[in-house]
Amino acid sequence: MTDLKQTGRKVAGDVGQGVRNAAHQAAPGLEALARFGYASKGVVYGTVGFLALSVALGRGGATTDTQGALLRLQDLPLGTPLIWGLVLGLVGYALWQLIRAGLDPERQGTGGKGIVKRSGYLLSGLANIGLALFAARLAGSGAAQRNQDSEAQAAGQVLNLPGGQVWLALAGVVLLAVAANQLYSAYGAKFMKRMAFTDLGARSQGTLKRIGQVGIASRGLLMAIIGVFLLIAAWRHSAATALGISEALTWLRDQPAGNVLLGSVAVGTLCYGVWCVVQALYRRVKVEG
Repeated sequence: MTDLKQTGRKVAGDVGQGVRNAAHQAAPGLEALARFGYASKGVVYGTVGFLALSVALGRGGATTDTQGALLRLQDLPLGTPLIWGLVLGLVGYALWQLIRAGLDPERQGTGGKGIVKRSGYLLSGLANIGLALFAARLAGSGAAQRNQDSEAQAAGQVLNLPGGQVWLALAGVVLLAVAANQLYSAYGAKFMKRMAFTDLGARSQGTLKRIGQVGIASRGLLMAIIGVFLLIAAWRHSAATALGISEALTWLRDQPAGNVLLGSVAVGTLCYGVWCVVQALYRRVKVEG
């Protein structure tokens, strides 16, 4: 039995070393792909923020989510080549998130906090793979069906599972935890430790830090709203209560002083898009585990 355990440990060690060696050899290409992924994410979220700001200013249109942003970008001149570029970028960002989850190059560890963060990276990677597939269908055929009730449908599927209300409530709690972490990070500018502004002066760094704070705080606020409505959906056993990004923006507009609220979050979402592009240029990206 002891020999079997030692053999298992050796095999696991050899496999892990092989993965690390492969990541090391592919690191330059993966780093470039990750940076392109941040830039692509910035384009998508910048579009979401721009469209929401247009609504808040009374210039027409409608709030939308990331899929809706891709549909609007497809309508631009040279929209199809742009979408194909975003497909590559979204795949790159998804791969980077999966690397962060699996190889842990940023040393989050296997403690409770580290596991939560790495689980978040895993979910982000899977979500961006789904968005990349949507973008590929859009670029390949020139059209793609956006399911505007996807969050409610997903919530309904969870509610139909054994213990579905508990699982849906847990998802809401996780989103609220992530939102709280983002708000905390924005308040204390904790995200700056991942940046390398070596060729920028203090004034430029301060401006970029404020853009990051506003952007990350706005994203955290949207996630908090979505998380709260997930908890309400679980409490009421009503999948229709669940919201996505587009519905959360619309909910903000329907509140007292709604255009001001929507405009503020829209500007913040625009800032988040800009911050993603800043990360493409200056973030420390270490691929090897």
